[in-house]
Parts: sequence; structure tokens; C-alpha cells
Amino acid sequence: MRELEFLPEDYIRARLQRRVGFIRSWLLLALGLAMVLWSLQVGVWVRDARAELEALEGTGSAVEGDVTKVRNLKAEAESYNRRLELLETLRPRIAVADVMATLAALLPQGTTLDEVDLDHPERAGRDHATIRMCGAAPSEDAVTQMLGALEAAESFVRAVLVESKPLARDGAARRAFVIEVEVVAAHAAKE
Repeated sequence: MRELEFLPEDYIRARLQRRVGFIRSWLLLALGLAMVLWSLQVGVWVRDARAELEALEGTGSAVEGDVTKVRNLKAEAESYNRRLELLETLRPRIAVADVMATLAALLPQGTTLDEVDLDHPERAGRDHATIRMCGAAPSEDAVTQMLGALEAAESFVRAVLVESKPLARDGAARRAFVIEVEVVAAHAAKE
């Protein structure tokens, strides 16, 4: 059943408008309060961020010296690496100690070396060198045996007897000799 209303229509409309106005004012008040609280929270966040920024600004200068040192050390290390690479390209690949060890192993019994000269001619490159050996052997057979051993060794390419003459000191059959040998670096000999 329908409710009967005995109030005039203007009064009902005015009452409805008052209620809507009342609700709107409370919503507007709640919205304003929310905006005030939000602005206060943003202010707190900004203050905290500024304090953190100020704290970090002081640490930047302390680390700056260390960063400069690291950069300098890095540049110095690169410079040393370039120097090492240059030295590696310029240094002969033939190690004197290895050559001398091989020669000592190939010497026949009673053979002695008086002088050994290792020469790296520029035209031959870093992988090749020439050795000139002067020494004494107990006999001509020992000199021949030494030449054969040098020819058979992997490190040596060619052995040439430059001179062989008898020694008049002991009255024995000792021989003085001069031998030239071409040496090749280990990796070049494999190719």
C-alpha cells in the first residue's frame, strides 16, 4: 500500500535537499581532512628524503679519494700491461738456459766448451738464433758425434763445423773445434 504524505511537495523537496547538502558537507569535510593528512604525510616523506640526501652528500667526498686512487691504479696497470706486451713481442722466444741445458746434454764424454755465443740476428726474427761454440774434444770422432747429436736435436736446425784443429798441449789426440748451430724456438720447430 502506498504511504500518504500530507506535507506539501515543496517541503519534501527542501527536506531532501537539506539531507543531500548535509551528506555533501560531510563528504567534503572528510575529503578535506584526507587531503590535509596526505599533505602532512608527504611532508614527512620529503623531510626524511632530505635528511638522507644530506647524510649521503657527506660520504661522497670521503669515497672520492678512493675512487681516484682506483682509477689511477687501473691506468697504471694498463700501462704496465702494454709494456709487458711490448716486451713480450720484442724478447726472443729462445731461452738461453734451455739452449745451454740442451747443449750440455748433447756433449760427448770428455768434450768441453770454452766459449758459447748466442746471437739473435734481426733478419732471422724472434724465433731463430745462431750459436757459435768453441771448445775441445778428446778426438775427431767426438767432434763428429757432437755434430750428429746437434743435427738430430729438435731445437737445432743446422750444425756446421767451422774449424777443427789438433791441440798440441798434451800430446794426445785432442781437437779444438768451432761449431755454428742455428736454433729455432720450440713452437716454431713444431710448425
